[in-house]
Amino acid sequence: MTLLINNTRVEVAVGELAFQAVDALIHPTNNYLWFSSGIAEGLKRRGGEELEEKALALGPIDIGQAVITDGGRLKAKAIIHAAAWAQDMMTQEKTVHRALASALNLARGYNCQTVALPVLGFCTGGFSQPRAIETVFLTVVEHCMQATTLIKILLMVSNKAEEEILNHILKTAKAADPPKGEDA
Repeated sequence: MTLLINNTRVEVAVGELAFQAVDALIHPTNNYLWFSSGIAEGLKRRGGEELEEKALALGPIDIGQAVITDGGRLKAKAIIHAAAWAQDMMTQEKTVHRALASALNLARGYNCQTVALPVLGFCTGGFSQPRAIETVFLTVVEHCMQATTLIKILLMVSNKAEEEILNHILKTAKAADPPKGEDA
Protein backbone atom coordinates (compact mmCIF):
# COMPACT_ATOMS: atom_id res chain seq x y z
CA MET A 1 0.00 0.00 0.00
CA THR A 2 1.14 3.53 -0.77
CA LEU A 3 0.13 6.81 0.83
CA LEU A 4 1.03 10.11 -0.80
CA ILE A 5 1.79 12.86 1.74
CA ASN A 6 2.47 16.09 -0.11
CA ASN A 7 5.10 14.97 -2.64
CA THR A 8 6.38 11.97 -0.66
CA ARG A 9 5.21 8.41 -1.28
CA VAL A 10 5.13 6.35 1.90
CA GLU A 11 5.14 2.62 1.19
CA VAL A 12 5.11 -0.52 3.32
CA ALA A 13 7.47 -3.30 2.27
CA VAL A 14 8.24 -6.72 3.75
CA GLY A 15 11.92 -7.57 3.69
CA GLU A 16 15.36 -6.98 5.10
CA LEU A 17 16.59 -3.41 5.46
CA ALA A 18 20.10 -4.31 4.24
CA PHE A 19 18.84 -5.25 0.76
CA GLN A 20 17.11 -1.95 -0.07
CA ALA A 21 18.45 0.15 -2.96
CA VAL A 22 17.77 3.65 -1.61
CA ASP A 23 19.79 6.77 -0.90
CA ALA A 24 19.86 6.04 2.85
CA LEU A 25 18.91 3.35 5.32
CA ILE A 26 17.85 4.41 8.80
CA HIS A 27 19.46 2.13 11.37
CA PRO A 28 17.88 2.22 14.85
CA THR A 29 20.55 1.92 17.51
CA ASN A 30 21.72 3.11 20.92
CA ASN A 31 23.65 6.31 21.55
CA TYR A 32 27.00 4.49 21.30
CA LEU A 33 25.97 3.32 17.80
CA TRP A 34 26.53 -0.37 18.56
CA PHE A 35 25.39 -2.86 15.94
CA SER A 36 23.60 -5.11 18.42
CA SER A 37 20.19 -5.81 16.85
CA GLY A 38 19.06 -8.29 14.23
CA ILE A 39 18.75 -5.41 11.77
CA ALA A 40 22.33 -4.34 12.49
CA GLU A 41 23.60 -7.89 12.05
CA GLY A 42 21.93 -7.97 8.63
CA LEU A 43 23.65 -4.71 7.71
CA LYS A 44 27.06 -6.09 8.72
CA ARG A 45 26.48 -9.43 7.02
CA ARG A 46 25.59 -7.72 3.74
CA GLY A 47 27.80 -4.62 3.93
CA GLY A 48 30.80 -5.69 5.99
CA GLU A 49 32.17 -5.19 9.50
CA GLU A 50 33.53 -1.78 8.51
CA LEU A 51 29.98 -0.39 8.70
CA GLU A 52 30.03 -0.80 12.46
CA GLU A 53 33.58 0.53 12.75
CA LYS A 54 32.62 3.73 10.90
CA ALA A 55 29.56 4.23 13.09
CA LEU A 56 31.42 3.58 16.36
CA ALA A 57 34.00 6.20 15.38
CA LEU A 58 31.22 8.84 15.47
CA GLY A 59 29.81 7.88 18.87
CA PRO A 60 28.67 8.37 21.44
CA ILE A 61 25.95 10.82 20.48
CA ASP A 62 22.98 12.16 22.40
CA ILE A 63 19.88 9.98 22.60
CA GLY A 64 17.45 11.29 20.00
CA GLN A 65 20.19 12.36 17.59
CA ALA A 66 21.41 10.78 14.35
CA VAL A 67 24.66 10.58 12.36
CA ILE A 68 25.42 9.44 8.82
CA THR A 69 28.05 7.11 7.35
CA ASP A 70 28.50 5.77 3.83
CA GLY A 71 26.73 2.57 2.85
CA GLY A 72 29.88 0.56 2.16
CA ARG A 73 29.04 -2.48 0.02
CA LEU A 74 25.28 -2.07 0.50
CA LYS A 75 22.98 -0.96 -2.32
CA ALA A 76 22.17 2.11 -0.21
CA LYS A 77 24.52 5.07 -0.52
CA ALA A 78 24.41 5.91 3.19
CA ILE A 79 23.33 4.68 6.60
CA ILE A 80 21.77 7.08 9.06
CA HIS A 81 22.24 5.82 12.61
CA ALA A 82 19.36 7.00 14.82
CA ALA A 83 20.02 6.79 18.58
CA ALA A 84 16.59 5.82 19.90
CA TRP A 85 17.81 4.43 23.25
CA ALA A 86 20.82 4.20 25.57
CA GLN A 87 22.87 1.14 26.49
CA ASP A 88 20.15 0.10 28.94
CA MET A 89 17.89 -0.64 25.95
CA MET A 90 15.08 1.48 27.43
CA THR A 91 13.13 3.75 25.13
CA GLN A 92 9.89 5.67 24.99
CA GLU A 93 7.72 7.47 22.49
CA LYS A 94 9.43 10.87 22.69
CA THR A 95 12.89 9.31 22.25
CA VAL A 96 11.84 7.28 19.21
CA HIS A 97 10.17 10.38 17.75
CA ARG A 98 13.25 12.57 18.28
CA ALA A 99 15.65 9.97 16.85
CA LEU A 100 13.56 9.38 13.73
CA ALA A 101 12.89 13.09 13.21
CA SER A 102 16.63 13.73 13.50
CA ALA A 103 17.36 10.95 10.99
CA LEU A 104 14.79 12.22 8.48
CA ASN A 105 16.11 15.78 8.84
CA LEU A 106 19.65 14.48 8.25
CA ALA A 107 18.42 12.70 5.11
CA ARG A 108 16.95 15.99 3.91
CA GLY A 109 20.22 17.78 4.73
CA TYR A 110 22.10 15.32 2.53
CA ASN A 111 19.53 15.73 -0.29
CA CYS A 112 18.39 12.11 -0.07
CA GLN A 113 15.33 11.34 -2.16
CA THR A 114 14.68 7.80 -0.93
CA VAL A 115 15.05 6.20 2.50
CA ALA A 116 14.13 2.87 4.04
CA LEU A 117 13.55 2.37 7.75
CA PRO A 118 12.25 -0.25 10.12
CA VAL A 119 9.94 0.40 13.05
CA LEU A 120 12.25 2.07 15.58
CA GLY A 121 11.93 1.10 19.23
CA PHE A 122 9.92 -2.08 18.66
CA CYS A 123 10.40 -4.38 21.67
CA THR A 124 13.13 -2.15 23.11
CA GLY A 125 12.75 -1.66 26.83
CA GLY A 126 9.12 -2.79 26.75
CA PHE A 127 8.05 -0.28 24.10
CA SER A 128 5.12 -2.07 22.47
CA GLN A 129 4.80 -2.86 18.78
CA PRO A 130 1.57 -0.85 18.28
CA ARG A 131 3.03 2.24 19.99
CA ALA A 132 6.28 1.92 18.04
CA ILE A 133 4.43 1.61 14.72
CA GLU A 134 2.17 4.56 15.53
CA THR A 135 5.09 6.73 16.66
CA VAL A 136 7.09 5.96 13.52
CA PHE A 137 4.14 6.63 11.24
CA LEU A 138 3.24 9.94 12.92
CA THR A 139 6.87 11.07 12.79
CA VAL A 140 7.01 10.26 9.07
CA VAL A 141 3.78 12.22 8.48
CA GLU A 142 5.15 15.17 10.48
CA HIS A 143 8.30 15.17 8.34
CA CYS A 144 6.38 14.93 5.07
CA MET A 145 4.23 17.92 6.01
CA GLN A 146 7.38 20.08 5.90
CA ALA A 147 9.57 20.92 2.92
CA THR A 148 11.62 17.79 2.22
CA THR A 149 13.82 16.27 -0.45
CA LEU A 150 12.34 12.82 0.23
CA ILE A 151 10.10 11.53 -2.53
CA LYS A 152 9.89 7.95 -1.23
CA ILE A 153 9.96 6.48 2.27
CA LEU A 154 9.91 2.70 2.61
CA LEU A 155 8.56 1.47 5.95
CA MET A 156 10.20 -1.94 6.30
CA VAL A 157 8.54 -4.75 8.21
CA SER A 158 9.67 -8.31 8.79
CA ASN A 159 6.39 -10.20 8.58
CA LYS A 160 2.79 -10.17 7.35
CA ALA A 161 1.34 -9.19 10.74
CA GLU A 162 3.41 -5.99 10.87
CA GLU A 163 2.60 -5.32 7.21
CA GLU A 164 -1.14 -5.60 7.93
CA ILE A 165 -0.91 -3.18 10.87
CA LEU A 166 0.95 -0.56 8.85
CA ASN A 167 -1.28 -1.00 5.80
CA HIS A 168 -4.32 -0.50 8.05
CA ILE A 169 -2.80 2.74 9.35
CA LEU A 170 -2.10 3.93 5.79
CA LYS A 171 -5.67 3.07 4.71
CA THR A 172 -7.09 4.92 7.70
CA ALA A 173 -4.93 7.96 6.94
CA LYS A 174 -5.99 7.87 3.29
CA ALA A 175 -9.67 7.70 4.30
CA ALA A 176 -9.22 10.64 6.68
CA ASP A 177 -7.90 12.83 3.86
CA PRO A 178 -9.95 12.01 0.75
CA PRO A 179 -8.96 13.52 -2.60
CA LYS A 180 -10.17 17.07 -3.10
CA GLY A 181 -12.75 17.67 -5.82
CA GLU A 182 -13.00 20.75 -7.98
CA ASP A 183 -15.55 22.21 -5.58
CA ALA A 184 -13.19 22.05 -2.61
